[in-house]
Amino acid sequence: MNKRLIFLISCVVCLAAWAGYERLVRPTAFERTFDDNLQGYPFAASMAAQDPSLRDMLLYRTEAAFNKGGWIAANKALDIALGSEIEVYADDEHINAITRAEAALLRDLEHKPLACRAFLYAGGMADELLQAKPDDTILRFAHRAALRNGFDRRMSGIRWSRPDYDELVDVLRDLARGPVVPLTVAEIKARANYIDGDPGLVCSAAIKETGNLTALGDAEAARVKRILMANTARIDAAKVLAKVCVDDIGWSCP
Repeated sequence: MNKRLIFLISCVVCLAAWAGYERLVRPTAFERTFDDNLQGYPFAASMAAQDPSLRDMLLYRTEAAFNKGGWIAANKALDIALGSEIEVYADDEHINAITRAEAALLRDLEHKPLACRAFLYAGGMADELLQAKPDDTILRFAHRAALRNGFDRRMSGIRWSRPDYDELVDVLRDLARGPVVPLTVAEIKARANYIDGDPGLVCSAAIKETGNLTALGDAEAARVKRILMANTARIDAAKVLAKVCVDDIGWSCP
């Protein structure tokens, strides 16, 4: 290998290393404005100020969503992160209140399959998608109460063991079987296909699962719901919104 080629390779390596260093020591534009933007969500901003590790996680999740889907995706990613990282610490009463409110909302959306699927996978109702009044407001209040309770419990030292994949599979299998109404094979397949599943089947599957969940005892229902809530961390807000926007059901799209 001649000296000129060695020199050129060295330059490329140095530039790559410097670029990586720059990314480490220089915050992105999103990060520089993150705290100011978070002030639009006062309680989330308060929690982030009290818990630096939570702030870092919210920053990472929302910036990743923003880079792929803009501000709407970032806002949805914030909602999803707060649910999967904070609300799961709430006590059984608050967790079960969320389930009851979701059951009512899903019944409202039963004959609006696109809206129902959007609600299930985008982490909440869009402001533009007011097809379930007043139950969407009741659900929002239930989430807000669980968020406050969960944060207080988390900060007080309450610990919760996050479920592994096998626990999630067990929970989904059990909810598909009953104890009230079992899911059909078609509904199970639609749920497995995620956002590409048939919206009507996805919605009917969710309604049955929620009904089966509410039939459990309080402690078991809360345990199962926490596992399902933790799984929402896997939702890619930008990917879901891209699908929702293509189907065009009234959401504001980036």
